[in-house]
Amino acid sequence: MQLSLELEYWTVDDTGALAPATPVLDRIDDLHAESADPMLEVVTDPCDSIPELQEEVAFRLQEAIEIGREEGRHLVPLATPLNAGSLGTSDTPRTRIQRQVLGNAFEKATYCAGTHLHVDQIEGAEVDQLNLLTALDPAFALAGSSTYHQGENVAACARPHVYRRTCYGDHPRLGRLWPYAKDVDEWNDRIDATFDGFRQQAIAEGIDQETFDEHFTPEDTIWAPVRLRQEFDTIEWRAPDVALPGQVLRLAEDVRDILSLVENRRVEIGGRGDITGSTVSIPEFDRVKQHVSNAIDYGLEAPAVERYLETMGFDPSAYRPVSTDLEDRPRLSRTQAQRLRLRYAHRLEREVDALASEQSPARPPVLQPV
Repeated sequence: MQLSLELEYWTVDDTGALAPATPVLDRIDDLHAESADPMLEVVTDPCDSIPELQEEVAFRLQEAIEIGREEGRHLVPLATPLNAGSLGTSDTPRTRIQRQVLGNAFEKATYCAGTHLHVDQIEGAEVDQLNLLTALDPAFALAGSSTYHQGENVAACARPHVYRRTCYGDHPRLGRLWPYAKDVDEWNDRIDATFDGFRQQAIAEGIDQETFDEHFTPEDTIWAPVRLRQEFDTIEWRAPDVALPGQVLRLAEDVRDILSLVENRRVEIGGRGDITGSTVSIPEFDRVKQHVSNAIDYGLEAPAVERYLETMGFDPSAYRPVSTDLEDRPRLSRTQAQRLRLRYAHRLEREVDALASEQSPARPPVLQPV
């Protein structure tokens, strides 16, 4: 199965203050702009292996980092800006419609920087992949990279706390984990129903139908953590934080390996989670939701989350989330946040240099904290 990554990074100046990504975006065609002005997205090509993906990530990040230096910018691999005040945001028709329908809650999404992993669909096993990836969702705790939102220590994994619990107002289905699907047709029916509800609300708010239909389709209106992407023939996992590349690559490899089990094993719903030679057993969805909630609030400090991830094929001891290295205090000042953003920008630069210098690594390194 091929896999690819979309990686969102904050951009800061030489003092660690958030700064628009425009100077870097203007010089590199392959980078993508995001809703928040001080953010850019690095997108890789589909890759056949983790070493190939590592090479692709290192190349694209090196380019962005080098151009960034020339423009007085640094990339920051943290899931939130920690404490930043208001952010400049894009004013595209699509963004204006989202603001009008979702209200002030939508602005909170602009404080979230994540990783999107795309894995090839396996023909005939797409719904097994969807359901298995849904059961794997608490694994975002393995690479959490922020505990703070607007200076408050809100959760062990601040980004999913903000994104899933506060961003979508009267349309929570747009951003929350969806229950298991019986088949692909049922999944697509859910997407259509959710899209229709969003569209009807937009029209009720006075948005012109033609304008709405020009900027939204069912597939690109759902921001749930797990998505079936017909456009790319992939299963997409949008749950992880952006983090240091070694951590992201390790997580991508583990998730790819577990999803590949559906090629020769049945996925069975029930039990506490288990992998045998012929089946992959996943818990009932309500239990997965509880693991997700615990992963958000406590991360790997929740013993039940750690045990569950072990049963599903992960080795939590191989991960050192950035969030565990941040200062453990109730509040973080803007000055402290600025200092931490710059620290992790420099750490990203060092790790990218290390990744690029490796010839054919068996696995991406997990660097120890500075």
